Amino acid sequence: MKVLLFITISYVVQCWWDVGHMMTAQIAKNYLKDNRPDVLAWADSLVQDLNPLTDGKSNTFAEAAAWMDDIKETGTSFMNDWHYTDRPINPDGLLIKLDDQTRNINSIYAINQAVSVLTNTKTAKNRHTVFKAQMLRVLLHVIGDMHQPLHDTTFWNASYPNGDQGGNFMKVQLENGTLVNLHSFWDAGAFAFNPNNSFLVRPLSQSDQEYLNKWSLDVIKKYQFTKYNNLDMTNPTVWTYVGYRQAIQFVYPMIANSNSYNKDYVQQAQQFCEENLAIGGYRLAQKLIDIFDQIIINEAKLQSEY
Repeated sequence: MKVLLFITISYVVQCWWDVGHMMTAQIAKNYLKDNRPDVLAWADSLVQDLNPLTDGKSNTFAEAAAWMDDIKETGTSFMNDWHYTDRPINPDGLLIKLDDQTRNINSIYAINQAVSVLTNTKTAKNRHTVFKAQMLRVLLHVIGDMHQPLHDTTFWNASYPNGDQGGNFMKVQLENGTLVNLHSFWDAGAFAFNPNNSFLVRPLSQSDQEYLNKWSLDVIKKYQFTKYNNLDMTNPTVWTYVGYRQAIQFVYPMIANSNSYNKDYVQQAQQFCEENLAIGGYRLAQKLIDIFDQIIINEAKLQSEY
């Protein structure tokens, strides 16, 4: 498969790099602020617990959503496989070997581990531990990752007999001639953003925090929670299947069928990314609500035993 696309940069939209993760968290924050401020207060307190151990770029609820990418840069690799679930797209029916990441250690595992730690009855006496603070940040990040479709799949065919690693081996060409991999193309929301990567750089200034907040409120207004009442808000396995289908139906067909470029594609991709950010934010909020409510139940049971 040869891939060659020429992209016209239009207006600022960035997806699952720092800005996308911060947007997912900010949407969750604003939803919780209006609906469950008690949950927001608990989650934000856990974010603050870890701040003394970070580099100062992830001190707020929104910024903390990028922390898992920060620690990769320090050589911390034991959570690298937690960012994705490589469910295979294999249109040619190749004989493929699935590794442990696909079977066991993946983004689904990460969410389940975080929930287990945060709701552990054996530690119900103490809401605040370093491990719990870390797992809260795992939730902020990985739920965002799950809503970038190339974190939910990898493509196999004769050109990629060992898989394309979620688009990391496929190349697209930007208008300025720069070649980038398809995964980065989608992590950046179809690359319709500031090419110097100077947009909403952490730690956020006051004006950037205000911009992020306003943008998230605009997205919430555009994609209201009630529109998604029929979606699964609790099961991360279902979420990755949805991303997998999105990759099959939208992401890969765009590059597989033709080298010609549809001028409407960037606009479609931006809308696609924006709606996924909204859904990811709502699912993050609901997961935090479920965890906090279980913590309250566990604490009540513990209290009744005395």
